[in-house]
Amino acid sequence: MNPILKSSLGIAKTKTFRGLFVLFLLYKLVFNHFTANWLVPHFLSQYTLVKMEGKFTSFSLLYGIEIQDLKLYPGGPFASDAFFRAKEIRIRYNLPFLFLGKIRFSDISLIDSNIRIEEKNGEWNVSHLLKPNPKQEEKPKKEIGPPLTEINTYLPLQLTAHLNLQGVSLQYIRESGNIQYASIQNFDFQTKLITNRFTSIPLNIDAINQLDEVMVHLNSERPLSIEFKSNQLNWKETLPMSLQFEWDRTESPELFLFATDIGKDKFNLDVRGKQVQTGFRLLSDIHFDPKEDLLKIQQFDLRVIGQTWLKLGGVISKLSTETPEVNVDVETSELKLDDLQSSLNQLEGIVPFMKVSGDLSLAGTGIHGNWNQTKANLKLLANKVYVKIGNQKPHALDTANLDLTANLDFASEKEPTTEIPFPKLKSLTISPSQLNYNQSEIRLSGEYSQSSGFQVLASLEKLQLAEYSQGIAGKVKLALQSSADSFANIHVNSNINIDGFRYQIDRSRSPASHLNLDINTHLIFDRPFGIKEIQIQNLILDQRTLTGNKAIELQLKGYVKPGDTLNAQVSPLDLKLNTPNLLLVLPLVLKEKISPVQNLLGQQPKIKLNASYVQIPGSKHVNANLSADLPGLEMKDLKLTTDLTINGTNSNEILIKQMKVNAFSGVLKTSLSGKLVKLNKPKPPLGPYFGNLDLNVSVVSPSKQYLAKGISVHGDLGLNLKINDYDINGELFSKLPSLSYNNQKCPGESCKAYLMEEINAKIPIQHDLAFKPDESLIIGDKSIFIKNYGRMNTPNVTIGRVIGTHPNIPNLPFEYVKKQKDSPGFSAFIEYKENFANIESLKSFSMDGIILGKNLVFNLGNLDPKNMEFRGNLLIRDIDLKQLMAPKVRDKIDDGKLKADLNIKVRDLSEPIANLDLFFSIFQIGRDFGKSALNVISAQNFFIDRITDSYPISKIDISLSRGLVYADVYFDRSLLSLIMKLEDGKISQQRMPLANFLKRAQNEIQTYQE
Repeated sequence: MNPILKSSLGIAKTKTFRGLFVLFLLYKLVFNHFTANWLVPHFLSQYTLVKMEGKFTSFSLLYGIEIQDLKLYPGGPFASDAFFRAKEIRIRYNLPFLFLGKIRFSDISLIDSNIRIEEKNGEWNVSHLLKPNPKQEEKPKKEIGPPLTEINTYLPLQLTAHLNLQGVSLQYIRESGNIQYASIQNFDFQTKLITNRFTSIPLNIDAINQLDEVMVHLNSERPLSIEFKSNQLNWKETLPMSLQFEWDRTESPELFLFATDIGKDKFNLDVRGKQVQTGFRLLSDIHFDPKEDLLKIQQFDLRVIGQTWLKLGGVISKLSTETPEVNVDVETSELKLDDLQSSLNQLEGIVPFMKVSGDLSLAGTGIHGNWNQTKANLKLLANKVYVKIGNQKPHALDTANLDLTANLDFASEKEPTTEIPFPKLKSLTISPSQLNYNQSEIRLSGEYSQSSGFQVLASLEKLQLAEYSQGIAGKVKLALQSSADSFANIHVNSNINIDGFRYQIDRSRSPASHLNLDINTHLIFDRPFGIKEIQIQNLILDQRTLTGNKAIELQLKGYVKPGDTLNAQVSPLDLKLNTPNLLLVLPLVLKEKISPVQNLLGQQPKIKLNASYVQIPGSKHVNANLSADLPGLEMKDLKLTTDLTINGTNSNEILIKQMKVNAFSGVLKTSLSGKLVKLNKPKPPLGPYFGNLDLNVSVVSPSKQYLAKGISVHGDLGLNLKINDYDINGELFSKLPSLSYNNQKCPGESCKAYLMEEINAKIPIQHDLAFKPDESLIIGDKSIFIKNYGRMNTPNVTIGRVIGTHPNIPNLPFEYVKKQKDSPGFSAFIEYKENFANIESLKSFSMDGIILGKNLVFNLGNLDPKNMEFRGNLLIRDIDLKQLMAPKVRDKIDDGKLKADLNIKVRDLSEPIANLDLFFSIFQIGRDFGKSALNVISAQNFFIDRITDSYPISKIDISLSRGLVYADVYFDRSLLSLIMKLEDGKISQQRMPLANFLKRAQNEIQTYQE
């Protein structure tokens, strides 16, 4: 026997061989096309609703499968129509090559296939492919880790894949809804992919580096058929959709090809029954010539409605070298928007309103050079370009001429730095360019280089602010200049002028004015475009009225340092105001707030501020020094010093280390210190805060010192308060040898001058910020007369004397309060407690008589004038009214003594006259003044004169209520009463307006001066 045959028979008898032979037979028994034709359809029908028809011509675990005439039918009402058909499907691979580290898909083909997606009676055929799964309990969600950046294969692998889709069709059919039918037919797609060996797959753009060869063909031999039917649009078109892309990196030099023919110059759409003609087409032919080492752009043509909007041409040479040369230009560019508008007009009422017109061009734009030195140009020309979409603001570019040139070094491996944030940009030139946008003129020019820095000039004119912002209007003119040796320190100088500037607050709109702003700044960076500091070298703001008169002048210097610790400083800020002109440019809502303090500010107030602000996480610190000149108060040296810290993200605590005010050469001093805290308590007293503050106000003048507005002071006057939550406790004190005032018209007929001497006071104060009285303090009416209960408190307020100009006679002195030999002319006990000022034991010597005060109460409540009220009783004894008369008339009056009681009450001090109730009872008056009193309340005539001559006046009662005067004059009986009967022995006057009463009184007084 042949030894070889004998040896083979020996191997065949071994158990190993027989085991492998049995496995081979089992593999062939399972993995063959006969088994697949029975097993696969049975498996699908068992586990899904899909019914399969088709013929397996190959079925191998190691090498793939082939199926012909495949049809897949869903279940339910769609069982008669296949949702997927294919003439042939091939999936060929080589699994044994995996042992060699290769993943090979030699052929993945889908030939003449059709995918049908259909809806009937609200059901879709794809919803009948799978059997419904029983409900499963939701599994707890796994924690999601950081996103993957790559997939590791660990073993070195290489992928080869060929995909071939030929004659693929997609159909979308629906009974309801807006879209009834859509289809794509004759879709062809071929691709080839070969990679180098890899051990990981990056999940980013770096995956391209693993490709050695790529080929993509899209409908390269026949056009694509498209059909679309809906309520709005009907479209049926044969559309070229050719794309070829080939890239082989294994060749030296590399092979590259890119060509397209996508779209048509003109195609028709049926939109709501209207025929619309439009067009879009991209033609390209880019390929690599290995012999010349050249990438040629033989064609790159973007067309819209048959017009060439963008046409590129050029070459990229020396591709195999380290520095390829690029020479690509925009050869033709004509964007004629008027022709596009004709297509949009055909869609009127169908698509949102859109209007475009004008011409654009990018001709002259290009890129030239190599990887180390590239020159790029951008040129934009525009003429009468107009774009408006719907109700949006239109965009009009009347003319544009923009020309930029950049020199680049793409090979640079330098990292961005503070000085050079764009290391690949070597230089940039902005040729003088101009744009007219929405009637605004923009001019731009400049240059930049890494070695010498940059300089940019820009200007803007005729910009209407109202078109870009709400509540602000005006025509803007801007001039800007910026220069720097590097991007680490940039100098910016700009001037902004706004003509017809107006702004709105709520519903109040300001009048038009002129606004000018000059800013000179330095921007300092500590990393690429990371701002370190903004230095404001000078900022000048000037606002004028339309006639050119200055209203506001503002000038400031300072800096801002952003970051985790924000640091800002103003040093200084100078503000000058012209109050009359300022009121002319303010909106009504601000004018109403400033007008009441116009006299306090004066015509030209000035303010100067030096301040710093530091903010760290959770805390802010403010330090400020302010000085002011307020001509209205004649205050030329007002100084305010502030040092406070704000803690908490919501400003939960404000720590006032120091707040001081000095004025009038140090005569007036005010200090405040302490802290404000937000607490979880209802109705905080100071805004949202509870306070723990110390407030001190003092006027100290060792000698007589003129202050302001005709006021001179000599001595000490002060107020010390301690504020703790709702409680305010303190003291008002004075020790003033003299306090004087004149209206600065002395001497003269209009002179008003007053002098108060020896003013001493020590008044305790206790105020409750949460106090709300339940009942009014005022009880009773005018029938209550003054009663003395015998209580006499030691006075804590005294005034030696008060002398001044006569109330009615010019240039005549008058002693309002007359000092006694051993006691002051005025004394009282005043105590402010629980929001009430109680005034007791009031005594004032005047006109050789005395005025006593009892039961005087002033309720300040919550410090709202509407809720304030006052009541009081005054006893007037032996006042000599002759002293009110001129000296030449005093001797003509027999008796000027007056005795009377006066009751006052008022409940609303926001309108004191209307809410004043007054009762004045005169029970002793001389005959001359009694006649005058009767003349005031009653018109003069013969009978009144006879009555006043014959009847002695025993009492006069005068009351005031709601602005009306009620008066009764009582007479003693005489012989004339038998002839002229007086009812109840009196003459009455009812409901006389207060203005008439005062006018009659003034006229009657004048009779004594003549």
